[in-house]
Amino acid sequence: MATYVFTYDLIKRKDYPKLWEELERLGAHRALNSFWLINVDNTAKELHDHLREFVDSDDLTWVSELTKNHGYTAKKGTNAWLKENPPER
Repeated sequence: MATYVFTYDLIKRKDYPKLWEELERLGAHRALNSFWLINVDNTAKELHDHLREFVDSDDLTWVSELTKNHGYTAKKGTNAWLKENPPER
């Protein structure tokens, strides 16, 4: 499994609930308002393509693998989530 970051800008229709429901179903953690951590057994492209199903075609999205080399100040629970889902590299 790999740990990824997923971030987005929803442009016209701010249809967050269906996207959030899918992220929560996948066990993702919301570290910032539009920035989620997710640990899945997929490539970044596979995850990106899957999550695109839950946003509009004009929305902007980004998926990237998280490495051990990072720094952050984030929402409560982020440290615990990362401890349970550490980056591989």
